[in-house]
Amino acid sequence: MDCGLVDALCDYSRPVFLFGLTPPLDGATDEALRETARKFVERSATLATDGFIVYDIQPEEGRTPEPRPFPFRKLDDPAHFASVLKDVSGKESVVYKCVAESDKGGFDKWLKASIDEHGVHAYNLVGGASSANQYSGPTIPEVAKMLNARKECAHGGVTIAERHIKKGNEHETLVRKAGLGMRWFISQAIYDPEPMIKLLKEYGALCREKKIEPKRVVLTFAPCGREKTMRFIKWLGVTVPEEVEKEILEAENKVGKSVDLLCAMCKRILEETKGCGVPLGVSVESVSIFKNEIDAAHELFRRTQSMLLDFLGEPWLVQYKIVEKGAKRTSFDYGAKGSPKPKTVAALPSTSEKGGGGGGGGGG
Repeated sequence: MDCGLVDALCDYSRPVFLFGLTPPLDGATDEALRETARKFVERSATLATDGFIVYDIQPEEGRTPEPRPFPFRKLDDPAHFASVLKDVSGKESVVYKCVAESDKGGFDKWLKASIDEHGVHAYNLVGGASSANQYSGPTIPEVAKMLNARKECAHGGVTIAERHIKKGNEHETLVRKAGLGMRWFISQAIYDPEPMIKLLKEYGALCREKKIEPKRVVLTFAPCGREKTMRFIKWLGVTVPEEVEKEILEAENKVGKSVDLLCAMCKRILEETKGCGVPLGVSVESVSIFKNEIDAAHELFRRTQSMLLDFLGEPWLVQYKIVEKGAKRTSFDYGAKGSPKPKTVAALPSTSEKGGGGGGGGGG
């Protein structure tokens, strides 16, 4: 196993914290890709992340009859951009991949290049946008089998809590996917805590019944500061209760209100699922080009991270360190056995929602 992000994701004794982004436009020069990565890394340097998520953006034709709020534009390959991010930051990424969108030969070639050339070891597998469409690519079980054969790699999948409300079997789906070798599940963006609370409770109960270890579920949050962003979030299939949408869009500071509401939802999920036995993580998406939504994503990350660390009930702190000019920043450490201690220059007081301190790792 890789000693970085894969180990963090698969170590259920500790939380994991990720920050998600989309690649630049397809066709960008190597210099432009590095500059985009450099700016992103500089902006997020104060975030104590274990790594990043790089999304695979697809047209998603047939998933919904609603028109797409933003036009689809082809982006750089997520594995390629993840390698650029790693070169600039020293941090690894979970790469999302829609396995259905290319033919089997093309996917095999992509996966080999992703592992051997780009050094990507953590994958999140996504199926086709609509079950009504015919796809030429491999199935998720076929890709899972390929990745299981690569011992340096690990993979996870997507969980959509809203499906559990409609069908009542998402917890069984998680158990089935874990049987394929998936080690974690990353949620769709959460704007309604109720489906996730129900899913986590019933997934934990099913795992206890079957006497199997529950896999990690990463809770994803994404701020919203404008009506068009809200339309896009809903177009993606996220359930946004009418009262939540109204409270955000009628607020004077829309994006600030969304951050406050999402933090309250995160806290509610943690409190309501305490004792369910499912290991958790937090991810925040930063997919906006607007400065206020980017800044809000950073604030949301820090606040939800503090909540989850407080929830563990152990002392924690966030440390920073000075790195040599040109050196790559590395993931922060929780003091796991065998992990080298960071050369600490100083310790920042906890940014806990409760104002207390807690026990974790070093800064970005």
